Amino acid sequence: MCGICGVLNLDSRRPADRTRVAAMCEALRHRGPDEEGSHVDGEVALGIRRLKVIDLDTGSQPLHNEDRTVWVVFNGEIYNFRALRKELESKGHEFHTRTDGETIVHLYEEHGEECMTRLRGMFAFAVWDSRRRRLMLVRDRVGVKQLYYSYSEDALAFGSEIKCLLQGPSRGGSIDLRALHDFLVYRYVAGERTIFESIKRLPPAHRLVHENGSSRVERYWKLDPRPRETADEAEVVGEFRRRFEEAVRIRMISDVPLGAFLSGGIDSSAVVGIMAQSSTEPVKTFTIGYEAEGVYYDERRYARLVAERFGTDHHELVVRPQVEDVMPKIIRAFDEPFGDSSVIPNWFVSKHTREHVTVALSGLGGDEVAAGYERYLGGVLSERVRRVPGHGTLGRWIQRLPDSRDGSLAVDRVKRFFAGLEYDFPERYRRYVSTFTREEVSALLAPDLRERARGEPYEDPLEVAGRDLVGYDVLSRMTFLDIRTYLPDDLLVLADRLSMAHSLEARVPFVDHELLEFVATIPSRIKLRGTEKKHLLRAAFKDLLPPEILRRKKIGFSIPLAVWFRGSLRSYLMDWLGEARMARLGYFDVAAVSRLIAEHVSRRHNHENKLWVLLMFSLWHDAYVEKRAG
Repeated sequence: MCGICGVLNLDSRRPADRTRVAAMCEALRHRGPDEEGSHVDGEVALGIRRLKVIDLDTGSQPLHNEDRTVWVVFNGEIYNFRALRKELESKGHEFHTRTDGETIVHLYEEHGEECMTRLRGMFAFAVWDSRRRRLMLVRDRVGVKQLYYSYSEDALAFGSEIKCLLQGPSRGGSIDLRALHDFLVYRYVAGERTIFESIKRLPPAHRLVHENGSSRVERYWKLDPRPRETADEAEVVGEFRRRFEEAVRIRMISDVPLGAFLSGGIDSSAVVGIMAQSSTEPVKTFTIGYEAEGVYYDERRYARLVAERFGTDHHELVVRPQVEDVMPKIIRAFDEPFGDSSVIPNWFVSKHTREHVTVALSGLGGDEVAAGYERYLGGVLSERVRRVPGHGTLGRWIQRLPDSRDGSLAVDRVKRFFAGLEYDFPERYRRYVSTFTREEVSALLAPDLRERARGEPYEDPLEVAGRDLVGYDVLSRMTFLDIRTYLPDDLLVLADRLSMAHSLEARVPFVDHELLEFVATIPSRIKLRGTEKKHLLRAAFKDLLPPEILRRKKIGFSIPLAVWFRGSLRSYLMDWLGEARMARLGYFDVAAVSRLIAEHVSRRHNHENKLWVLLMFSLWHDAYVEKRAG
């Protein structure tokens, strides 16, 4: 795993600036603490910070072909590199290293702009073809690895994280109001946008090619539902198990110590179980827990069950609500506001894991693959409840229920379910996954900003992502929307940033693209059986996992934020969202924010996610706008 960056001067007569690329590399040091490399060729400069995982001795980057006319900087892992190398060597290609990334160089020689279609893995890379004076930027199919780019008047710059692009003279430019809107609604900035107007994100399964003075961005892969409704369930479950075992095994290739995150849920437990079957040594597993205020979210006893079942070398860490010291570090890990509160447990588990291993496998993606979220069940049930007379009256009564004291989201979920019943599916699902609704965002913004936002052209990212899913069943529409939006723009960004902030490589077998292509053929009835979420996984791993794990209710990798905001973190919340701070910030209606705090503290409503989003924006603005962190 690495951090890559580079600059291409649009005027080919002007040499690239070595010092700028050196500064960009330095901003990515945490991604690659082991070594730095660069290549300068006229108008282009490529940079790399490397974390050594495969081929520790000869795998230095940038990588090149035999006559040094093709150069590559690469972030990620290619899991089929051995087979590709054998094939390429049979065609006469000479390899200078034993690293996986060198296959990209020779695949480009053979297949040009289609070289990425032969790769199985997670990757973001740049190819410089000196003969054609062509720069190609590529991102993997699902979006495990990120890649950002920015055009100025005189150059195209790119990098693994926004922070390296902030080393340039523009410093990112002004805030994109459309991105701010997306962040307030979805807790993350979606699609190609970033919070900075001048910086874009290359979408998953896309390449950017700059040649002959112009650029084009193109898709090279797409995942669509292709359910085989007549499929036999036993055959489907067996084939899924086989493919998943392969996805796990190929991700165990490493020349450095390797382990796994273990929450005690089905997803991470299945990963650990397959790893244990494939390893000659005990798998190192890592989990976190909570005490006192957070006891509802403590999953350590389930993780211990799995650890004991498979004889793992198990490690635990207790997280306490005194998190103020790590918040600035988390903010700088993302570079733009990021409102998923699971950053807290992910930060700590990544830090703890890196003390023992360099690579960790994760169960991330299992919910999207096998219909594990509560909202999937809610979306299916809502189609039936909408036809029941009197559901509106019941919904209004439910909205008056007080929030739970232990941090459970049960009451909040029921409120959200009934509040969405009056809407058709697209808007209903948007409200399921939204923190603020679009109407609430409008009311939340300060009046002058509200007027500016009305004049901005805007397309909702869920509408864009779901236009071709209209003809599918409700569950397929929900899961594929998440695979196209929530998974790459929230979960995978979170996994990449917080693992790499600690120089830890995270691997995610559930989002193996060949596994996903098979999952796309599985009918919804095998993923969600009645009210049983993750029926596919429960059937696939019934002989592998303890019954307690198969039966347990999903909690999620969360923190007791609602309770903390009413107790230990209340003063911290007021410091960053109090009236004086909100007035100075100038983005939000002061009274509206104060009302959210009052309703949450009194337990009238659970506003933990709304308050967290606002808190993260306030902290981000302080670091990146007021203090201009980079």
